[in-house]
Amino acid sequence: MKVEVSTGIEELKRQFSASSFTVREDGQGGAYVVIEPVLIGPRYRPDNTWVGFQIPAQYPYADIYPVFIGAGVVRVDGVAFTAPVTPGHQFETRGAIQVSRRSGAAQNGLQKVTAKILKILDFLEKLP
Repeated sequence: MKVEVSTGIEELKRQFSASSFTVREDGQGGAYVVIEPVLIGPRYRPDNTWVGFQIPAQYPYADIYPVFIGAGVVRVDGVAFTAPVTPGHQFETRGAIQVSRRSGAAQNGLQKVTAKILKILDFLEKLP
């Protein structure tokens, strides 16, 4: 695993200190990461889930994309998820909902994995 990737994981562990981490090297210098539990808020049931993603070897010059949450998450208001939040996926053998949010900043070396995951959580909180 490349130093930048392991540094990113350590930053995540500080940000999500109450969560557990499962990390699997991808064989190319990156890693697959699952953080759990992560609070996603009162608009969802359950209000917490796991969050999973790959940190590619090109990090921080590559986007963390896509990001996944647990397949059992539903909206409290009963509205079905639609693009860019789509059910029916798998991540690390788990049923998953894909949250597709690209970050152009990664191409300039400005992408931090912690910022990306916080942006995803903010997006879910504000999802209409």
